[in-house]
Amino acid sequence: MKTVFWLLVAVGVVYAFYAGAVAVWQYYEIKAIVEESVAERARMDRFERPGRVRDDILRRAPDTGVTLDARDVFVTQEDRTLRVLIRWSYPVIIYKGEALLAIPIAYDKSFTVSSGR
Repeated sequence: MKTVFWLLVAVGVVYAFYAGAVAVWQYYEIKAIVEESVAERARMDRFERPGRVRDDILRRAPDTGVTLDARDVFVTQEDRTLRVLIRWSYPVIIYKGEALLAIPIAYDKSFTVSSGR
């Protein structure tokens, strides 16, 4: 009985490590998408830039396995500062289609861009 218990504990620790690694991987994937989108749209008109960056992020995220909803992505611009805020979660334990335990993840960064036209 002790062996079964410690085996289950070991499996739980390995799964926790796996879930943490996937959450970190998702963060870096989203970071790369955001930086690439901002770099591509840096020369656009400042009124179009936030919407285009947001659309790029929402379009590219599913290709990396990260599911984002339009409510999860906020892109705003004030003067020469473009702020990108993305919040999502990685479900660790799912039961009957609902996440019982999830790791919350957030990416928040401000970029200095040209003032546009």
